[in-house]
Amino acid sequence: MNQLSTFEHLVNATGQADFPAILHEEKNRIIAEWQHTLYADDNGLKQRIQLYQNKLLFLLANITNQFPPEMFTTEQSDHQLVQLSFTLYDLLLYLEENYLAYLDLSYNISRLHLLSAREQLARETPFLNRILPGSDVMNIVHSSIKEILRSDHITFRQLYYTRELSKCLRNLQPDSLPEDVEALLLYMNFNDSMYLKYKLQLLSLEINSHPTTHQQLTQTKWLLKMNNQQQEQYGYAYNIDQLSLKDQISDWLMHESEFLEYKIKIDEAIPSHEVARWHNFKVKVDLSVNELAFLLRLMIEHGLILNNNKSEVAEFFARYFATNNQPAISADSLRRKMYDYSTASIETVKQLLLDLFHTSKRINAD
Repeated sequence: MNQLSTFEHLVNATGQADFPAILHEEKNRIIAEWQHTLYADDNGLKQRIQLYQNKLLFLLANITNQFPPEMFTTEQSDHQLVQLSFTLYDLLLYLEENYLAYLDLSYNISRLHLLSAREQLARETPFLNRILPGSDVMNIVHSSIKEILRSDHITFRQLYYTRELSKCLRNLQPDSLPEDVEALLLYMNFNDSMYLKYKLQLLSLEINSHPTTHQQLTQTKWLLKMNNQQQEQYGYAYNIDQLSLKDQISDWLMHESEFLEYKIKIDEAIPSHEVARWHNFKVKVDLSVNELAFLLRLMIEHGLILNNNKSEVAEFFARYFATNNQPAISADSLRRKMYDYSTASIETVKQLLLDLFHTSKRINAD
């Protein structure tokens, strides 16, 4: 640690008129010494680099903790300790630029690193905002990066991750599609909990958009295959304490697949005579198809029907309901008329609901 002994003594040194020149000279001497000696002992290189990293961070903390953050907004300061802190910071940057593979990324960064990262994010935000402006996925990304940098204690690993993620996002074209951003986030292992929840909701909607359980299972298997074939950037993670985004998605898809397979087995286990019993059964209602479709929509939007898949609900009512003048209803027609109805249908259903209300009062009175 001889290379840093001069700076350690200078932490409390004051009153030297040629202090900036001394700092400049000592910094160049240390860098020259590192260039000459660090690779002389390859076996101990990593340990020596991390010792220098640890000492520089310790000295920086001793200085920066004595001053408010605004003292470090510019290198052009007359305060000798502030000048010293920027010189120590320059030495840390030299280690990062030339010996990054040997640094201990679990160390917390210095205050100067943090201030620099916050300034860099502020400069880059307008460019990041060009990518899918106002979208849920980018709102989550922005929020997650800001959450990291809001903390006063972040690691070198977190700092490098946010830098690399921001750079990759800025390299996307402004007209990039959501799929492009999602592919990048998977590659960069953006395993943020809010993004994972958002991604799983999208997958669930995509799976449930298929009307039958067999189709849902096929889609789930395909999504699992496509996810497993995606590449990841080795060594990167938003949260190193969690499984990778790719692995968490795969686990969810596998569990979904197992559930759908179980559901199919249960359905197939129903005795054939039970299936035959209801094969031609239909509930006959005193409504037209238009009126039934509008009533169905009312029940879904009111929350009376809780099924998420509207296509399946429409298919069920088409299969097991018949109207006054239409014994066989098309599922596509019923689904379409749920959103394309006439004023007459609205009035009829409104009157039906009023009649049901009066009927309930009469029954209660009896």
